[in-house]
Amino acid sequence: MYLSLITTNSGDGIKMKINLTPEIAYLIGMWCVKKSKVGVGIYGRPHVREYFIKRVLDAGLMPSHKILTSGKRTYFYHNGYSKYFNDIEKELDKRFRSVNTLSSAFVAGMFDASGKKEGEILKFYNMRQDKFLLIERLGFRFEKAGKFLVPVPQEKFKKLVEPYSQVLQDPYFNEEAMEDWVDEKYGDDEDDEI
Repeated sequence: MYLSLITTNSGDGIKMKINLTPEIAYLIGMWCVKKSKVGVGIYGRPHVREYFIKRVLDAGLMPSHKILTSGKRTYFYHNGYSKYFNDIEKELDKRFRSVNTLSSAFVAGMFDASGKKEGEILKFYNMRQDKFLLIERLGFRFEKAGKFLVPVPQEKFKKLVEPYSQVLQDPYFNEEAMEDWVDEKYGDDEDDEI
């Protein structure tokens, strides 16, 4: 378990200091591309939600009984982490501008939430342009392959995300089994279930 949350009592209440670790960077990467409307969480395919839960538990952010699942969403409530994730999102191009363990974990989180492995090729589904620019600043370009975008050079990209990507480490991951799953964005009129 990784210690990423430090609380101190300074007389005026408990203050929280969160250290950015690769485990938290990974979660923020997932969260940035598949952000849930509720709590701190994501929406999407079943394996993406499972990966999110596993990493939340591995990082020691939240006990399992406080992680909620509703429909296509998996999330937890925590004001400190909510603020921290939002603060990091505002500084993505500053925080993840060079290749290191944090940017590797962050990009792996984005890939696991919005990408797929097809044979030996890693592909991205559609993401917002600013997320692709982050990856391009790390030394990659994208080539269109049908409705997907392929990061090039492929081997260099695999080396970047491999230490943290659960898709690449999961021996049971089967993209063909996921093909029938429809991963749609929320409709504006869709209410969150509580």
